[in-house]
Amino acid sequence: MTNFAHYQLTVSQVNRVMLQEIATPWQVRYDPTSTTTGMQALMLVSPRGTICQRLTLPAEYAQQHWPDQASVSAIVVDYLVRGVSRVAPLRQSAFRNNFSQWLESGLQQLQAISTSIDYLLEMMRNTEYPFPSQVNIEGRYLPCWAWGEEGGETLVSVIDRRTGQFGQIRKVNAEQMIDREKWLGAQVIDSVEESLETVHYYVDELIESQRQPVRLDEPSLGDVLRNPCAANLSSTFSVALTLAVVAGFFIAFKWLLGF
Repeated sequence: MTNFAHYQLTVSQVNRVMLQEIATPWQVRYDPTSTTTGMQALMLVSPRGTICQRLTLPAEYAQQHWPDQASVSAIVVDYLVRGVSRVAPLRQSAFRNNFSQWLESGLQQLQAISTSIDYLLEMMRNTEYPFPSQVNIEGRYLPCWAWGEEGGETLVSVIDRRTGQFGQIRKVNAEQMIDREKWLGAQVIDSVEESLETVHYYVDELIESQRQPVRLDEPSLGDVLRNPCAANLSSTFSVALTLAVVAGFFIAFKWLLGF
């Protein structure tokens, strides 16, 4: 079996397992804290309460195409899971750094392509997409996501290697895209088990980040001295305060002894 065939088989099996594990249907929920004039922040939430995507859209467009409490089309879920399955076996740091971005803001990128929801759904039905790849931009091959085709060109977003952030969507011709079979044939491809571990790691990390309590402002030094039992300190502040107290004790001790 070639490395490319191994990759395809791994992706197929990971995709099947993920579709079995994922809780559906997802539901649209508007963010009640959204305050940007003319815009609506919304979330796609699984039955387990996990926020699977975050979107900020023009309010009128959101109300028309992503109404509050509406069920999310299976086409959207399949598209996102396909992307997860295709990136999971790759070890390149750029794609690993991008994993959380894909899980939370992949659809935000896609929304920049068109204002027609029918057009976007038709694009998502094309099972050739999305996929991770590399694109030649001014002589440099850069990691990217390919979203779909438009007018004979491929729509891609370059990934920042260090942060994993998406770049703006751009159109490129076929000659700029790397030959996927040759490229994947040269990659280290994880097994199905390793790929699923990768997916579970990033999904668990996402869920854990959503469980973090809202952090209150750190208490002032005066608060600590007046009511130390009631004050909550970060570990860094606690260590700094301890060092300050110890240093103050030795300075006072030396002064009292006269040296």
